[in-house]
Amino acid sequence: MKWKQLVIPTVASAILLSGCSMKIPMGEEESTPTGEETAAEGVTQAIEARDSYYQMVIPFKPAAARGLAQRQVSSSLELEEVELGLMRHSTDAFDPDKFAYQEGQLLDASDVFRLLGRKDKSPDEELTPLNPAYADGKAEVSDDKFVEANKKSPLYLASIVEQDYMTKGDNGYQLAGVSFALILNREYVFQAPNYGPTYTVKLDTKKVIAEGERMANELVAQLRKREDFKDLDVNIALYMKSTQGSPTPGNYIKSAFVGSDNEVTSGDWQAIDEKYYYFPSKTATNDVREDAQKFSLFSDRIADVFPDFSGMIGKGFYQNGDLTRLEIDIPIQFYSRAELVGFTQHVVGLLENRWEYNRNVPVRINVTSLGGDPEVTIVYEDGMDSPKVYF
Repeated sequence: MKWKQLVIPTVASAILLSGCSMKIPMGEEESTPTGEETAAEGVTQAIEARDSYYQMVIPFKPAAARGLAQRQVSSSLELEEVELGLMRHSTDAFDPDKFAYQEGQLLDASDVFRLLGRKDKSPDEELTPLNPAYADGKAEVSDDKFVEANKKSPLYLASIVEQDYMTKGDNGYQLAGVSFALILNREYVFQAPNYGPTYTVKLDTKKVIAEGERMANELVAQLRKREDFKDLDVNIALYMKSTQGSPTPGNYIKSAFVGSDNEVTSGDWQAIDEKYYYFPSKTATNDVREDAQKFSLFSDRIADVFPDFSGMIGKGFYQNGDLTRLEIDIPIQFYSRAELVGFTQHVVGLLENRWEYNRNVPVRINVTSLGGDPEVTIVYEDGMDSPKVYF
């Protein structure tokens, strides 16, 4: 079987569609080599993605627990942040210049299900559940006691994501390191038996973090007993899910590079200061007032010229208190191609000449129809002479 050499991103948002020609600088199309190569093991070309630029080992292998995390998080936006954020927090442990990426192959769905359960007394099992048992020390409870028991003993761990990092040896690519994300509940949502009502238990943040650290240590200790984990370097990160109905995803709060050790010590943990804000919002106005005002000013300058403009939504990513990435969605109805071009030219002009944010902050503007169909994407990043436009 023959394979064409392909440029494959390790993240979904790495490549934008190229546009047609006009007097606005356009993004260039990715060229695909015409030569063919065999399906021997190799890696994709390196692509600088939003957060990291790992090469991916090919042929592609789906994760052994594929799809499991998707069922445990509330949205695709949350899942994206879990996966891309874990890549971002793996780069210090596994240098992208030396390691290639592969989806997790060591923990399958049954392993993860087992780890997500409540502690029980099954010594014959290879893996021990990480979530706490009920107050009586058992993993199960009768239906009539289910609600009160779950209120008193919530589940802290929602899911686990594994990413593998490979190095090239004489016999091809070998597994050298693994990163785990422990996805923690900010609130515990459960349903009573027999399709009963749904309950939400607000969790204490300090308690959740403490439980996350405990579970991370227990996970590493358990996996070290397995032959396939015996000599691997391990990196682990704690991710706090967003609350139900939140427009923004959750965030990573801590990470630890364990290396080849058998436990995670308190000194291994490094705090992570990351957060998303939506604009406009009361939270953004209260917490990052200056950036919220800049966003409103940019919106007003568009509305001054285009009467059909009805507003826009922004998502800002903050690290250590500083805005490091901004994405803006603009839904608007156009009645001609010329109107779309004129709108695009105006927005590009504002970015070049009246942009209030720091020039080092990359911005992506997605212009869509009112029905959500993409019209144009504008990208402006540090080092660019002018914005790039993709129709």
